[in-house]
Amino acid sequence: MLPKNILTSYLLMLTCFVFSAQLRAEQVSIGISFSIPPWVIKETETGLELDILKEALSVKGHTIKANYLPLARAFESFDSGLVDAVINVKKGMVKGFYSDLVVSFQNCAISLTGSKFVINDINDLQDKRIVAFQRASTILGQDFNAMTRKNTRYREVSDQSLQVKQLFKNRVDVVISERNIFKYFHNQSQQESLAGESVFVITAADLKQQVQYHCIFPPSHYHYAFTSEKIRDDFNYGLKTIRENGLYNKIFSDYAGTIETTPTPQP
Repeated sequence: MLPKNILTSYLLMLTCFVFSAQLRAEQVSIGISFSIPPWVIKETETGLELDILKEALSVKGHTIKANYLPLARAFESFDSGLVDAVINVKKGMVKGFYSDLVVSFQNCAISLTGSKFVINDINDLQDKRIVAFQRASTILGQDFNAMTRKNTRYREVSDQSLQVKQLFKNRVDVVISERNIFKYFHNQSQQESLAGESVFVITAADLKQQVQYHCIFPPSHYHYAFTSEKIRDDFNYGLKTIRENGLYNKIFSDYAGTIETTPTPQP
């Protein structure tokens, strides 16, 4: 048996170690767009990106507090220091500490097949009624930005579920959306219509129309941005860890039935 004074010293050191680890662990406030399922699903606090965030930060003991905001407000909140981090940014979009690459999105121009639009590049969008996600005009490149400034029938919305409804009711010609987000809201609208729960006048017949995905944009590779360099480093360490131990790939496989994407390669 250890002498009492040695045992007391050991317990004191252990207590200090645990307390020190608790002090280093933080709750990280994240600015998240509220309408990007299946990447982030607000209602269930799940989604591919939310799972990656939780698992990567938990490696260093951190937890997250999700702040669901319109995309533009999420960026504004980050710039003003109201949140500690923001997801899905390209370098230069905000002032902060950027993570390694996390995910890749495939944004598309989406039209009804019956419209028979030929959309081979951005120039083909010039005469179309378009509804896009917030900040698409800055995210999708200079050529797209130039088109949006000339097209008086271009607009952006924060609630991307409205894009689906407006397209299938022929209120717009083209939707600009990430492919998986559009498919998620399309499926959700079909379920709501069948259950008689839709607050937007749209029928099951409307939603059965075929759509065409015009993938005229290159994949968008996204980082996360943090106000703290230390938390950014902890996230990068956790992201590297879950990539190496297989958890990152498992998260992607968990959503295989609802998302068409593959894990972003480790840099």
